[in-house]
Amino acid sequence: MDLKGNAVTWYGHGTWLWETSEGKRLMLDPWLKGNPSCPEELHDPGALDAVLLTHGHFDHVGDAEEAIKATGATAVAIFEVGQELIDAGCEDVVQMNKGGTVEVAGVKATMVDARHSGHEAGFVLEFPDGLVVYQSGDTDVFGDMALIAEIYQPDVCVLHMGDHFTMGPRQAAHAVRLLGATQVICGHFGTFPPLKGRPEHLRDLVGPGVDIPDMSPGTRLP
Repeated sequence: MDLKGNAVTWYGHGTWLWETSEGKRLMLDPWLKGNPSCPEELHDPGALDAVLLTHGHFDHVGDAEEAIKATGATAVAIFEVGQELIDAGCEDVVQMNKGGTVEVAGVKATMVDARHSGHEAGFVLEFPDGLVVYQSGDTDVFGDMALIAEIYQPDVCVLHMGDHFTMGPRQAAHAVRLLGATQVICGHFGTFPPLKGRPEHLRDLVGPGVDIPDMSPGTRLP
């Protein structure tokens, strides 16, 4: 997995921490203390420069308010979710919507479409050293993933593919095709019994040529 000097840690479920080659720390969808799959030693996220939220469900924003207030991180969220943070007393909140791009902690974050509920979105993250990451957030596969590939040409695709509340491996295999993905990191699986999809299931469906590492909560790549 070539992350061009950056690193990512899976905190379990839909929570991710990106550490840039310049030393910045960006967390997506902080759900820590109430997350049954998050290792206890990761319940404290440490210093954060930015918190990005893909949608407003409890399992993606559960610890967002606390993390933002405790660290002084800049929060980035779709308008309605951002307003909830502002109403809760969070100060540095960037409200945006799909198609928009903001720069936070040195990373250009573009909000893209997703198919879910809860004011859902995904993000394309463009790192200072050229790494481009597509974070799907919770979504089913959708045809316009081909547009994400055409416009942004992501190097790495982080796909939530546990099934039941998101796409499962069968749909994720089509997402890999639409995105032209060669490096895929899987998430949002194993937290609860219905989330049965696994990285090995996706590997079996897409065949050789796509790097899909095994993941467990606490795994840090590269």
